[in-house]
Amino acid sequence: MMLETDLVPFSVSVPPGERVLVFAPHPDDETLGMGGSLRLLSENGKKIKVVVLTKGEKADPDTRDLERYAHLRKKETLMALKVLGITDYIFLEFPDRELDLYRSDVEGALRAIVDDFAPDVIYSPSIVEIHPDHRVTAELSVAIKQKTDTLKCLFYEIVTPIRPNILVDITKVFHRKKKAIKCYKTQLRINDYLHLLTCLNTYRSFTLGKNVKYAEAFWEISQMPYENMTTWLNYKDPLKLQ
Repeated sequence: MMLETDLVPFSVSVPPGERVLVFAPHPDDETLGMGGSLRLLSENGKKIKVVVLTKGEKADPDTRDLERYAHLRKKETLMALKVLGITDYIFLEFPDRELDLYRSDVEGALRAIVDDFAPDVIYSPSIVEIHPDHRVTAELSVAIKQKTDTLKCLFYEIVTPIRPNILVDITKVFHRKKKAIKCYKTQLRINDYLHLLTCLNTYRSFTLGKNVKYAEAFWEISQMPYENMTTWLNYKDPLKLQ
């Protein structure tokens, strides 16, 4: 019989990576999913590049001026990245909710960035996220990882919780994550992401003891065990995906 410690970490880890590449499908995903870990990586002098894949212009269905809205989201991202200590970033500006339609172009752009930056870790939203852009980003991240034996691929969570194999204590930098989230005023008008992520990061401290107040969860993928997305989304044994 498996114990609790076989299923989820009961100790904290440092966020992996010396040269860290973060794929954010939309402006804000990097902060919501791993803002605390990004701040820790930055404070520890790691090389970090954040790649924002889409303009995020379709987040608010009531928005009429999509280009102005996209500009606002980019401006918010720059402010948030400054709070997190990130100075290296790229905005690819693909259309929101259309990454699957531009899959080959997106993959080409990401592979070029990987070749140029030479990361040892890629962070991406997880394969079980519900947003289609998040899932495409995850698939492409794993595909890129498979081409390089030494490259790690870690999933972070935004909307859909994962079964983590890495938990990072972000207690001491959580105020920075909150400040970065507050930069995304356009998104906070849609949903109370500050409240939601505070709850999620609080919950993630459950197995880590009283001194850890907030944590972020990651799912390191060692290989792609299933060939198609349907199997990934309907898997019955999460441990097979470790």
